[in-house]
Amino acid sequence: MTTPEMTTPALTAPDLPDVRCPLCKVPADRQSLACPSCREDLSVLFRLRYAGRIDYNRALAALEAGDGAFALGLLRRALEAEPGLEPARELLGSLSVAGPGAPASGAGEGDTPS
Repeated sequence: MTTPEMTTPALTAPDLPDVRCPLCKVPADRQSLACPSCREDLSVLFRLRYAGRIDYNRALAALEAGDGAFALGLLRRALEAEPGLEPARELLGSLSVAGPGAPASGAGEGDTPS
């Protein structure tokens, strides 16, 4: 039987929209998490901009580790951060209808780290 985590790819850098420096308006360097023009540290902006995608990828890792309740919480949080994140919505839906052995609805909410 194929489980959702085996068929759901992680979101990668090409899938990510640009983060722009609030000072220079130049697209940030994804490798250094800094502005290539003024070298301002933009790591916090990356975390805020990609919070949903980061939580989605962490949910995939939690599923791989067998922690379905934690994965559900991360998927819900990913959708709160980015409501249009379809891979997270689809995975959450497939986990919700997975049947016996699937984490209960509402499990894991509130226990995800910030």
